[in-house]
Order: sequence, then structure tokens, then C-alpha cells
Amino acid sequence: MGLLLMAGCSKQPAGKRYELEGRVVAVDTASRILTVAHGEVAGLMPAMTMPFQVSRNDDWIFDKIGPGDHIHAMLVMTERAELTDISFTKSSQTEGDGTSLVRIPEAGDTVPDFTFLNQFGKTVRLEQFRGNPLLLTFIYTRCPIPDYCPLMSSHFVEVLRLLRNDPGVFAKTQLLSISIDPERDTPAVLHNYGTGYVASLDPNFQHWQFATGSPEEVRKAADFFGISCDKSSGQIVHNLSTALIGADGKIVKVYPGNQWKAAEAARDFAGATGGK
Repeated sequence: MGLLLMAGCSKQPAGKRYELEGRVVAVDTASRILTVAHGEVAGLMPAMTMPFQVSRNDDWIFDKIGPGDHIHAMLVMTERAELTDISFTKSSQTEGDGTSLVRIPEAGDTVPDFTFLNQFGKTVRLEQFRGNPLLLTFIYTRCPIPDYCPLMSSHFVEVLRLLRNDPGVFAKTQLLSISIDPERDTPAVLHNYGTGYVASLDPNFQHWQFATGSPEEVRKAADFFGISCDKSSGQIVHNLSTALIGADGKIVKVYPGNQWKAAEAARDFAGATGGK
């Protein structure tokens, strides 16, 4: 039987707390992140695989925990989300990193013509955006983690707001949020979710669309844009990737994670249109 390891007493971070239990998929010591395939987090979110920041109180785990270990922790929600009060049971078997290998796209890579279904139930192909730049990101509508999907969507609101200041650039503005949860994020759900963000900025979804596709197509798109898959469960790992695609259908820039700023993306987008 595995050994149960847990932290000693320490000052606990403030915030709403949720019990989380699951299997460690990957360990990123440098970034202090554990990727966990977790069960349903009662009152917060469904079972899924996603990376979590670890509280500095629990840094002790990084030279002890590994992929395959069973983890129990508290997920603390403030303006961000992090794991604390971590305990884990060592796996009886040695496992490698449980995520698929991914390649982050680079500037100049041609984006495949993925096919999705938008908030109106209409087919959307990436090929149809050719001629103008496209800013694309991945979300799912039920995501409750403040520094994940809600932050990406808030960034897109600000990008849209900034680009509206130049009518010539705004006329060419195209944003696309792709849901990684096609089973639940139907066109009606996406329409309702999108309306909460576009509001008066783009009430007819002319510049910002919300879409998803078949699980196979979403998986292929996620893989191309550098989002990994949990090899054990087959779930897409809910990490973050945003990309600026040029008018020629090639990658201009990739914004990994959640550290990028809306002003940066707006400048890059304007530059890709030939604007200032």
C-alpha cells in the first residue's frame, strides 16, 4: 500500500474552499503547478483534468509527489485558484507524465481548416476568416476558475473595447472562443454565455463568435494549438492557449497561459491588420 504524506500546520490562505480528490497527471516544479485528473468538485465544477497552482505553503510536495499518485487537497478560490492542505498516496506503480506530448505552434505555421458550430448553430470554418486576422482562444462555459476561462473572456472584452477605438481596425476584428466541452456547450448555451460578455460591444456577434465542434474536431484543434490530453482518461487538459492568426491563415503569435495582457493582444491584432 502507498504511503500517505501530508503537510504540517501552517497559516491557511483566505477564500472559499472546496475539497478536491484525484490522480496526479503531471508535475511542473518550476511553475509550481500540478495537473490533476479530479472527480467532481461538489458545488463548483464537474470532473475534468486541469493544472492547478500550488500554495507556497505546500511547496514541500514537489520533491515527493509524482504522476499516478492519488491526491487530496483543498481548492481555495479567491481572485485566483490554488491547491493547499495537500496530502497524497504514492502510487504502487511508477508512471511517466500522463499527458500527451504537444507541440506549441510557431509563427508562420499554417492553421488547418477546423470546422465548428457557432452560437447560432451555423457551421464555422477557420478558412472563412482568411483575409483578416483572427484572435482565437479556448474556454468552456461552466469554468468557475477566475484566472482561467473567465479571465480569457474578460481579456477578449477588453481587446474588443480597445480595437473599437479605431473604426478601420474594428471593421476587420474577428475573435473566436472555442469550447472544449462540446457535450454541454450547445449553440444555445454558447449564445447565452456569449451575450453576457459581448453585451453592447457586439450584440450581433459580428466580431466575436463562440463555437464548439465534434469531440474529435475539438481534440484536433486543441492538439494543434498546444493543449495536451490526459492519456489515461482521454480528457483534454484544461490549460490555456490563445493565438493570433494572420490574414493569410498562418500563426502570428501564441499567448500561452494566462499572463498575457489584453493591451498586448490588441496592439498585435492592430498591427496584423496594418493599423497602428
